[in-house]
Amino acid sequence: MPAMIQFLHPAFLWGLLFLTVPILLHLFSFKRYKKVYFSNFRFLESLQQEKKNSSRLKNLLLLLLRLLVIAAVVVVFAGPYLPGGPIMTDTAGGEQLRERILLYVDNSYSMSNTGSQGSLLEEAKKQAFDMLSAYPAGTLFSLIDNNGPTANLNREECQILLGDIRLTARSKTLSEVFREAREVAGEQKATLFLLSDFQQYGCDFQQILRDSLTEPVFFVLEAENRNNLYIKEVSFEQAFHRKERNDLAQVTLGSSSANESTNLPITLTVNGKVKGLQQANLSATGESVLEIGYLNTEGGFCKGVAELNDLPVVFDNRFYFSYRVDDKTNVLCIDQEKRLPYFGKLFSDTAAYRMEYTHINQTANIRFSDYQLVILDRINTLWTGLESTLENYVREGGNLLVLPGPANGLNGFLEKLRAPRFGTADTSAAIAYIERQSALFKEVFEPEEEHITLPGAKRYYPLQALGNGEKLLAGRKGEVLLTGTLLGKGTIYVSAFDFDTGNSDLVFHPLFVPLMINMASNANSGLNPSWTLYSRTPLLLDRKDIPENSRLRIVSGEHNLEFIAETRQDASGNLVLVNAHNIRQAGLYDVLADDRLVDVLACNYDRAESELRYCGTDELRKQFPNARVEKIKTGSLERNSQIIKEVVLEDTNRYLARWFLLLAVIALLAEQFVWRKKLN
Repeated sequence: MPAMIQFLHPAFLWGLLFLTVPILLHLFSFKRYKKVYFSNFRFLESLQQEKKNSSRLKNLLLLLLRLLVIAAVVVVFAGPYLPGGPIMTDTAGGEQLRERILLYVDNSYSMSNTGSQGSLLEEAKKQAFDMLSAYPAGTLFSLIDNNGPTANLNREECQILLGDIRLTARSKTLSEVFREAREVAGEQKATLFLLSDFQQYGCDFQQILRDSLTEPVFFVLEAENRNNLYIKEVSFEQAFHRKERNDLAQVTLGSSSANESTNLPITLTVNGKVKGLQQANLSATGESVLEIGYLNTEGGFCKGVAELNDLPVVFDNRFYFSYRVDDKTNVLCIDQEKRLPYFGKLFSDTAAYRMEYTHINQTANIRFSDYQLVILDRINTLWTGLESTLENYVREGGNLLVLPGPANGLNGFLEKLRAPRFGTADTSAAIAYIERQSALFKEVFEPEEEHITLPGAKRYYPLQALGNGEKLLAGRKGEVLLTGTLLGKGTIYVSAFDFDTGNSDLVFHPLFVPLMINMASNANSGLNPSWTLYSRTPLLLDRKDIPENSRLRIVSGEHNLEFIAETRQDASGNLVLVNAHNIRQAGLYDVLADDRLVDVLACNYDRAESELRYCGTDELRKQFPNARVEKIKTGSLERNSQIIKEVVLEDTNRYLARWFLLLAVIALLAEQFVWRKKLN
C-alpha cells in the first residue's frame, strides 16, 4: 500500500482557507467595460462570442494557477513528508533493512551538572525517550553509554535500558564513541545521535576515524553552572610514615570558576578523626596547594580523606588516601668477617628503629621485605640466589647500602644492577662536596653552614661507570665517594670506602647520623597513597604482610562490596590486582587475607572532568560541517522535543517540501505568462 503524505506541522494547513480569496475575486469581478461604437454590427456578433470564450478560459486558468501557488506555499510551511525512511538491501540475505540507529548517552560524572530542570543526564535521557517515540514501530536501536554498547534493541527494550542508565566514573572520548558505533553498525549505513555536554578533554577530533557510512547528529546539553571547586590530589613529601612523628599532607585544590574563592574550608580526616581544618583561597581557574600538618598517633594502616563542600558537581569533593604507619624502621646489616657495632649503637638509641645483624651464610630464611634498609658490610661474594633476592628487594622499594670489601667481589653484582662499580684502591680521600639538594641530605644542613670539617678515609675505591647514579659525596680531587642509583622503586647506595674506624672517622662525625637515618627512613614502598578508578595504571597491593598463595578478599562496608582478588606479579615483582574493574565507586577498600587486614586501597574518581570546559556548537560545526548540531536548552522542554522530532523525522522520512516549493515557483511563473498573454 503506497504511503500517504503526512505533515510535520499540520496546523499550517489552516492556511488553505486563503484559497477562498482568489475564488471570491474571480466570482465577483468588478472589471469596467469600455464602450466602443461601430457603424456596422455584421462582424461584431461573431467577434464578441469568440472573445468571450477566450477570456473565460484565460481567467479560469489564472484562477487555477493562483490557487496552486497558494496551496503549494501553505503545504511547504506544513512540512510534507512520506513516512518510512531510506531502505537498504542486505545483499547476503536478500532482506530489506532500515539504516542502523545508534544512540549515545553520555553518563560520565560531568553530566551530574545541572540546568534549570535538573541534571544534564536526566535531560539527555528525556530527549532520548522522545527520540525513541518519534521513530516508527519496528525500528531497531543500538544504545551506547560509557559502560559499553548494547545492539539490536526494539523500542521497549531500549527504553528499559535507557531508564536504567546511571552516572559512572567511566568516560569516553569522541574517537572511542565513533569507533564503538562503527563496530556496532558493521558495514551498514548508520545515524549516530550523540547527547553529551562535550567536554574539551574528550573532544579528540584528530583521533576520530571518519567514514561516509556514519552520519553524526550532535545534541549539545549546556549546563547553567560553569563553576566547580575540587580536590585534585593529596600527596606527602615523605614516602615513609612513622608513629608519633609529624606528617605533612599537601592537598592540591583546583578551580574552574571564573571568580576567586576565599575562605574555603578543607577538612582532613584520618581513621575517622579530624586531623586538620583549614581555610583555603583559590584564584579563578587556578590551582592551590594547601599544607596540613598533623601527628600520626596510631600504627598500622591509616585511612584518610580530604573533603570540601561544593555544589552541584560533587563527585570530586572528596579525595581518599591510605598509607601504612610502622611502629619501627627495620635495618639489617649483613657481614662476613668483622661486625661493626656502630650501626647498632646508632639505631638502638631510639624506639623508632630496630637493628639486626646476620652473617652472610645465614640469610636463607630472611624476609627482606620486612626491612627498610639492608647493609652489605664488606661482603666479598654473593651467590646467585641471594643476588636475585636482593635485586627484587630493591626493585620493590627497599634501600641497599653496599660497602666495599677487600677483594671488590661485588662488582659483577653492581654491574648487573647498573650501579657504579669499585675502581682500583687508592689512599687518602677527604670529603669535600655534599649534594645538599638530594633527598638524602635535603634540609640536613642550615644555610649558614658553608665551611664545615668533613670526614675522610685512608683507603677508598673510586666509583666508576656512574650511569644514572646520583653523586652524593665527592673528594677534593673530584673522586666520587658515595652514589645513589634508582632501581625500580628502591635505591642502591654505593660507598667508595668502608666505615671501619681503622679506615674512616665517618662514624664519629655528625654526618653519620643523618646519612644512615635518611637511608632507612626514605625507603619508598612504591605504593601510591591513592589509585584512580578505571586508570591504565595498575593497582598494586602491598606485599609486606601478604603470605604467598594466600586467598585475598576486597571488602568495603560503605559500598556493600566484596569479591575475591585475582592477582599476578609483573616483571618487577609487583603484586597487581587483576580484577580492579570490580571497584566502581570511590572510597577505601580493605584487603583481607584469612580475615586479617593486609592492605587498604584508596580509590578516587578521575579529575579530568572536574575542569568544566566544553566544545560548543560552533566548534562542532567547524569540525563536522555536514552534520546537524543542535543546542539543547535545559529550560525549554517543548522546544527541545520539537527539535528532536524534526531531526528524527528528517532521518526517517522523505521530505517533500522542496518539491512543493518548486511547484509553487513553476505555478507562479506560469501565472505570469498567462496573465501577459494577449488574446487573438
